[in-house]
Amino acid sequence: MVTITQQEVERRLGTVPCAICKASSFGIDERVKGTDGEWRGICKKCYYTFPVHADMEFYLRTQPDVPYRLKEISCTACDHRGVSLDFRATMSVRDAYYFVTCQTCKRQFPEKSSLEAFE
Repeated sequence: MVTITQQEVERRLGTVPCAICKASSFGIDERVKGTDGEWRGICKKCYYTFPVHADMEFYLRTQPDVPYRLKEISCTACDHRGVSLDFRATMSVRDAYYFVTCQTCKRQFPEKSSLEAFE
């Protein structure tokens, strides 16, 4: 399992907007940081909290559609299809993001998930 640091998660969360105030400054709430890859993200502006999931090995084993979706995501830099999933954040019931890395050029970027939006 690839481990991702708290600082890396916080940096990459800054590439998406908060579901409430639309700011892009986040932290990991140290009070509820789990050892099982379940963290709690917090907006530094409005203090909205949301789940951040870092155990992608378990997630990919239990969600059969996700690996197929990852093969179809195009890189924002080189247009190559196929990415690896680093972690995911469920910002609200309508906004979930996959934080991915291109398998070709190694660019890291967020991809809005259509598989986790509940409407």
